[in-house]
Order: sequence, then structure tokens, then C-alpha cells
Amino acid sequence: MDKLSKRERQDRIVTRLNTTVAVRISDLAEEFDVTTETIRRDLDALAERGLLARTYGGAAMRALTDEPGIAARAQTYVAERERIAQNAAQLVKSGDVLIIDAGSTTSHLARVLAQLPIEFKAITNSIGVARILGHSDTASVLLCPGDLRLTEEGVFGPETLDFLDRYHANIAFIGAGGFTANEISDADAAGAAVKRKIIARAERVYLLADQTKAGITQFATICALGAIDGLVTDARPDEALVEALAEAQVDLRIAEQGKTGIAA
Repeated sequence: MDKLSKRERQDRIVTRLNTTVAVRISDLAEEFDVTTETIRRDLDALAERGLLARTYGGAAMRALTDEPGIAARAQTYVAERERIAQNAAQLVKSGDVLIIDAGSTTSHLARVLAQLPIEFKAITNSIGVARILGHSDTASVLLCPGDLRLTEEGVFGPETLDFLDRYHANIAFIGAGGFTANEISDADAAGAAVKRKIIARAERVYLLADQTKAGITQFATICALGAIDGLVTDARPDEALVEALAEAQVDLRIAEQGKTGIAA
């Protein structure tokens, strides 16, 4: 078969780990017709991105519920998250009511929104988002009640869900642990429940997710791909996923470096 690019090869490794317990370096080197050292570098790079766990002689799928806290996640892919935030902020108009999910990329969005010279209301379960927007002269902030989880800088649970039922938003922004052609998912069941409620309470819902989330399935299903209205990401997904987004009528916005706007 034709030699794959590094990205294609790494994407296939991650896909393989979604369907099997572990992979061996020797097997992958033979399959992709590359050296074992090339595969080691691939696995090391994927491990640094948190997409797998390195094992002796190979790799295994990272535990589906094993995700670092928001403080750790906020230190990764900073430039990509900032581009996503800048792109997503273009969707907000004066007078809008927003629901903003707790998450690392949505915190970046809050920083951009806090600088906008427009008035809007924001409902959030994120302490970080509430703190950032609370310093804005033009934002009115409503913080949900609920069970506090400091690792996520947010509140979750039945009280959060009941509170969200009392409000309606023009647009919502959520994060996720992964998305595929079939579904959007997260490592945390309580977080997934809040995201589902947010989706139900907003006219339009945009998923903010960097390219490392593409093709990833995590522990708790949030919704089908077609349940959201748009995806804002930093790089074009593979063609199968682009086709799935188009079929589901999901607006794809690619926040490429030095560019803004909507993907072709």
C-alpha cells in the first residue's frame, strides 16, 4: 500500500486502539512499512497528546475516564484554543443570551467575549467563565448552582440540571472529550449530563473542540453528531468526518492560523 503521512498513520493508530486493547510496535511497523523507531516516535507523540498510554513494546488505550483536570488541559494547545475562541466569538450578537459550558476551550472563549463591546447575558456552570465575564462591563452573568468540582472549576449534578431548565438561550457553546461521525462524548458522566441539558435549552449549539478530539470516543455519550448546529475546530478533520458533518447539516468552522470564518 502507499506510504501514509505521519498524521494519517497516527490517526490509524488511534482508531485501532478504539477497537482493541493494545498495539505492538513491531506489528505496526510491519503494517505501515516503516521502522520501529518511526512507530516509537508516533506513539510518544500520541501519548504526549493524551490519546494513548505507552506500554512496554507498544501502547494501550488511555482509560476512558482518565482525563486531566481543567488546569492541566488549559496548558495544552493554547494557540489552537485561542483561535477557536476568536472564531466562535464571531457568532455572538448584541442582546444574545448564551449558555457556556465548563471547560478549557470555553474559558478561552470567555476571555474573548469579555473584550467585546456588546451587551449579552451568559449562563454558565463554570466558575472560571463566571469570574472572567464578571469583569466585563457589558456581560450579565448567571452562575448555576450545583455540586462543586474544583478540578473542573465547575458545578454539576441535579441542581445544575434543574436550574438550566428555567432558562432559554439563543446560542450555547460546549466542549467535549471527543467526537466521531456518530456521536459526541466526554470522559465524565456528570459533565455529559450538563452538556445534554445545555443542548436542550439553546436554539443553536456549537461544539468547540481542537483537532485532537476528532475521531475519539470517550466514556459518556453526550449526543449524536447531528444534535449540534456547528463545530468550531482548528484544523480540517479527515474527509469521512467532514462528509458526516455535512450529512448531519453541522456548520463546520475551521479556525486556521492567520484565518477566520467558515470552512469551505
